[in-house]
Parts: sequence; structure tokens; C-alpha cells
Amino acid sequence: CYMSRLSKTMIDKKLLKKLSKVSAVQWILGACFDWCVIFAGFSLVYYLPNIYTVLLCILILGNRQHGLAILGHDGTHYRAHPNRKANELLTNFLCFNPLGLTNSGYRNLHNLHHTKSGTSEDPELMHKQSRSPQWDLPAHPMKILKYAALDLVGGSIADYKIIITFSKPNHSTQYIPLIFWHIVTTILCVYLGIWWVPVLWHLSLLTSFMMFFRFRLWLEHQGTSETHRLHLNILESTILAPHNAWLHWEHHNWPSIPYYNLRKARKNMPDTAIVTLQYLIEFYRNAPEIKSGAVLNN
Repeated sequence: CYMSRLSKTMIDKKLLKKLSKVSAVQWILGACFDWCVIFAGFSLVYYLPNIYTVLLCILILGNRQHGLAILGHDGTHYRAHPNRKANELLTNFLCFNPLGLTNSGYRNLHNLHHTKSGTSEDPELMHKQSRSPQWDLPAHPMKILKYAALDLVGGSIADYKIIITFSKPNHSTQYIPLIFWHIVTTILCVYLGIWWVPVLWHLSLLTSFMMFFRFRLWLEHQGTSETHRLHLNILESTILAPHNAWLHWEHHNWPSIPYYNLRKARKNMPDTAIVTLQYLIEFYRNAPEIKSGAVLNN
């Protein structure tokens, strides 16, 4: 049985301080990349309107919505911009508001995941338990793909609702810019004659975005009370865990390190086992019986 336990050895303080330095430029470049791909997806439908480009666009949008969520996650740790007000503005406007979320709301939920990880109070485990038997082990790859296929026809709308419901912002007034974002962009698109843009955007949120979100959850804590220390190649990381999200073991050890420095952090970590995606798939296929959201004591 493979498990990657969190390191009990602190990284050198000087190195940690260096790696934890926030670069707004690098974060913004990541956001610009995601939005450029999103606009490319919309352009594909605009210039070649047919059912195939629409379906491809939905996959592209969901994939990059997932990328934006990961960048927003960095913002919940104040890693998007060294100025906290700018950090909130950027992550809300470019990442969370388009996804129907707020930074403070997701932070409240995500902080619990860090402080209560692997316990009965971990919101991720509670979510998985509420969606039993989707996260039961052992799990054949076809079972995982079956639920992913259901995501593409709205099978995870309930999951999206759970995320929205439990990601409540600090103040209800923080919903105002979120609502404003969607109203203004919708009106603008209708005015420009591209009414289908917000339709595809929200359709992707409820389908392909949730599929990619599901895939990533299988890479992080599933089947262990700890965190899998994983390696993905370029294609795997682009599809399943963009912006270095697959370096989740390092993130849980040192959440102060922004995503673009996690590779450097890995090079300075203790000699802990690293597994491939193929290994992890086999681990799930042959895992002992574990119910969805079960609290494990490994």
C-alpha cells in the first residue's frame, strides 16, 4: 500500500522565505494564458459554428475554468499579489467571480481543508461522503470515467451547488461584484450579438469544469489520510492539474509557496517517494475497501 506522508522536516528558513516570495507578474501571466485559451475556444465557435466546435469549446472552457480555480486557490493563500487588497481584487475579478464564487468564501472553506485535512471535519471528506458511492475504493478506471461522463451531462450540478453553498463570503456585500460581473458580461455579449458566449460559459461550469475538478480530486488525497506525492508529464498536468496543482504534497507542506515555485520546492524536499499517474491508477484499482469520505488513520 502506497502512502505519501507530510514531511516533518522544516525546509531551510532562508530558502522557504525565498520560495514564498510573491510575484504578481507570474500570477497574472498564468491568468492571461487561461483567458487567452478561453477566448480561443470562443473564437473557434464564432468562426466555425457547428456542433463539434461547440462540444470542443465546452471542454476547453471547463479545462481553463479549472485552471482559473487553481489560480484563485493561490489567491486564497494571498499568493496572487503581495498587496492583499490587490490580491483580492485580482483573484475575484479574473478567477472566482466568473466561476460564481468569491475569494473570501472559498478561503473560508479551503482553510478548513488545510487545518482539518484527513479528519471528520475536512470539508473534502464531508463532500465525498455526501456523494457516496462515487468515491468508494477500490475503483476501476472505468468507474472513474463513468462518473466523468455523467459530469458532462450535468451529473455534478449537485456538487457545484454544494461548493457554492459552503463557500460563503465574509460579508453578503461581496456578492455584489460577483453578480455585477455576470450581469455586465451577459449584457455586453447580447449587445454584441454573441449571446451564446455566456450560455456556453455557464454550461461548461456545470459540466466539463466539474469533470476536471473530479479528476484532480482523485490525484490528491483519495485513499489516504495524507497527500499523494505525484509526478505528471506535461500533457497529464495540462489536462488534469494545471498551474502545478499536481505538486499538492509540496503545497500542503508549505502553503506559503506560490504555484510557480513548487517545482523548485520539490528539489529541496526530503527523499519521499514520488509516484506516476499510472501507479496511482493501479493503487486505486487494487485498494482495500474504503467508503466515500471515510476518515483514515494511516
